[in-house]
Amino acid sequence: MKVLQIVESFNNQAIELWLVQVLSLSQERYPNLDWTFFCTVNKPGAMDKVVREAGAKVIHSSFEIGNVRTFISSLRQVMQQGRYDVLHCHHDIMSALPLLASVGLPFRRRIVHVHNTSMSLPTPNPLKAALVRAPLRRICFRADQIVGVSQPALDAMLAGHKHRPGRDRVVHCGIETDRYGRDEDKAVAVRRSFGIAPDARILLFVGRMITYKNPTFVIEVLSHLHQTDKSFAAVFAGTGPLEAEVHKLTRETGLEDRVRVLGWRHDVPELMQACDLLIWPGVEEPKEGLGLGIVEAQAAGLPVLMSRNVPEEAVVVPELVKILPLPEGPRAWAEAVVAMLHRARPARHEALARVEASSFSIKQSADNIAALYDLPS
Repeated sequence: MKVLQIVESFNNQAIELWLVQVLSLSQERYPNLDWTFFCTVNKPGAMDKVVREAGAKVIHSSFEIGNVRTFISSLRQVMQQGRYDVLHCHHDIMSALPLLASVGLPFRRRIVHVHNTSMSLPTPNPLKAALVRAPLRRICFRADQIVGVSQPALDAMLAGHKHRPGRDRVVHCGIETDRYGRDEDKAVAVRRSFGIAPDARILLFVGRMITYKNPTFVIEVLSHLHQTDKSFAAVFAGTGPLEAEVHKLTRETGLEDRVRVLGWRHDVPELMQACDLLIWPGVEEPKEGLGLGIVEAQAAGLPVLMSRNVPEEAVVVPELVKILPLPEGPRAWAEAVVAMLHRARPARHEALARVEASSFSIKQSADNIAALYDLPS
């Protein structure tokens, strides 16, 4: 079975990283699946080689997605030449464009996969976005299946329309749980690499350094913690335009020796095993599509303090998670950090087993994707 996946690019985005993991596992579990990725960004991605080595083809669009007519025409030629069985679009409401390109072609199944709740469009003009959003949504409704990574993501696409049994469903993204088992020596080595005192209690922030992810709030929380306990520190794993603002706020609060900004990291499971608590202060509206980092932290046995930015269905081990509204402010968050580090929680291996047995394991992801294509498990 030949499947055409429509993605943005393989440059370390969460959606594409998850698909690479599903691809690798599917090669073992479903060898009859032939994967091709069509990237809407017309430049090579950092992980293109990895995808090809895993057995898939990678094609880059010759035209920007904003050049709608030529983009659709070019993509249609790819579809005609490839003679694919399944069209699987991962572009939220912009999946309407690949659907238009596929009109009249003999796909057995067309799938729109919704990974976000914002339904944003690639235009800075709010009026234009408002005018085209409804027509694009109506085109997406013509898909054989609409799949959300969470219930809020699915609801955002449906926008009040009634769920259609057999078409509209939730399929959670999963993680490679075997990467989250505790390795004490590695955890100690990673912790030492931060250059922070061994007795420090370390808050971990993982994600893009952008306003929506709210990284500066972590420095405010840390500042309040230091009023009563100077053993706390914070580590940031991510890049983005707010890196400079985080550094500036760190200097202004005198916390330079207690903060580390690591940049983009590929060893997030190891970082989670080396830290004491994941802090997730994301802006609460619109919500994350899923917030897979919350699931990863639970697999690592790491306590999580999060805003209402993430769908609650991502909470697999509730003893590890506290949801605190962002308007409560940094002082309340600092108090919650202290309380969480003192409360009882499951052993790491137990937390990992619970995540592995849930809908968030990568094996379940592979089986769920195969089921969308009507392949037997």
